[in-house]
Amino acid sequence: MAVLPTVPLMMFGWIPLVLQLFKRLRPHHAVIAGFLLAWMFLPQYDYELPALPNYSKISAASYGILLGTWVFNREAFARIKFHPLDLPVALWCLSAFISSVANGLGVWDGLSAFLGKVTVWGIPYFIGRLYFDNTEALRDLCLGIFLGALIYVPFCLYEVAMSPRLHKIVYGWHPHKFGQTKRGGGWRPVVFMEHGLMNAMWMASGTLAGLRLLASKNLGKRLPILPIPSLLAVVVLVITFILCKSMGSFLLMLMGLVGIIFATRTRRTWILLFIMAYPPFYMITRGSGMWDAQNLLRTVQSYTSEERSGSLEFRINNENILAEKAMERPVFGWAGWKRAWVRDDAGETISIPDGLWIIALGQNGIFGLTALSLTLLLPQLLFLRRFPTRTWKEPAVAALVPLSVLLGLFMIDNLLNDMFNPVMLLSAGGITGLYIRDPAGLQSDPGLAVPDATLPTKARAPRLL
Repeated sequence: MAVLPTVPLMMFGWIPLVLQLFKRLRPHHAVIAGFLLAWMFLPQYDYELPALPNYSKISAASYGILLGTWVFNREAFARIKFHPLDLPVALWCLSAFISSVANGLGVWDGLSAFLGKVTVWGIPYFIGRLYFDNTEALRDLCLGIFLGALIYVPFCLYEVAMSPRLHKIVYGWHPHKFGQTKRGGGWRPVVFMEHGLMNAMWMASGTLAGLRLLASKNLGKRLPILPIPSLLAVVVLVITFILCKSMGSFLLMLMGLVGIIFATRTRRTWILLFIMAYPPFYMITRGSGMWDAQNLLRTVQSYTSEERSGSLEFRINNENILAEKAMERPVFGWAGWKRAWVRDDAGETISIPDGLWIIALGQNGIFGLTALSLTLLLPQLLFLRRFPTRTWKEPAVAALVPLSVLLGLFMIDNLLNDMFNPVMLLSAGGITGLYIRDPAGLQSDPGLAVPDATLPTKARAPRLL
């Protein structure tokens, strides 16, 4: 793999850049810009550090934001106190240590695995708790997701026309198997993500956020920052998202959009509850062996191409044997080092885990998978409790709804894929922090245009800068 000088330049130059963002922007705007731009443009590369977690694009963003907070906004740390609702993410991080020790790999291996989980999952969640515990900040985060996807549009269109080559041009190599970028007689853009599916889900997130912001009048006639008419920007984003050629991401986005519209108009949340309930149902039935998913596979084979159904068949068959192996150590799993993978008598690997849930079950058992599921599921339930559907027509609340729904869509997407997105942890931490700070909505919130809940909320377009 040919690594160009741009890799260390970007990776080690990112923290000073984030400090400049903190110096020039409002703190939570600096967090949005620093995290989203790192996720979108830093290379798919890890620097291995002795006795420490790898230095990756996620850790570059996280460390930069923590340092920026310490230098420019130190008093923010004093506002955060551990709460029982933070227990799921804490147990998810701790599960790595417990699994290593339970498998006899030792305390040192456990600590290393624990620090890795904290860096990837714990710190983004903590940053969300720190900066997005009010409706104004969460609304700006939703706007940031939309603008981030919109910034990706020209890069996606370039790769649709010229093939996914930007990561190779800028950093020196393709981040994944190049053959998987060919779909539907054309190219599926990857840009600077790990895989085309990851990029498609990112564009789906931005599309859902943009459509909801536009419909709820949270966007003015022209966008903030980008001098583009809002309606035109959303239309271009929708078209670009379709060109990403990911049927799964498209169906998930459509499901989320229909669920939001249906709940807002009828005050019935059964579609959203289905989005929340389906991942636990799938994981329980698949992990226990109650459902072999062959009926699902036959249905997909009837309505999709052989290429797409073949990909699903590969995942389903691997899940079946991986779940059987995981149930040999059901509580705390097999820990790391690919010990949860299935091998033949000659020691050759005959299984490859694709879904995040089966990876979690194999490595950290039911304990870890439950903690992971609650980390993403609990904020969705807290959001429904904090903001009943009767409030969703208020522009200030309507702008927050996509953040909760995207957590459910992210969970469904990761049933068959391991396409981690740290921005979802910012949302999870922020929604949880908002509920902890004001569970009944009784306090004045800077994000609400009218603090008195008895008065109608006035639409106001949020400013990112």
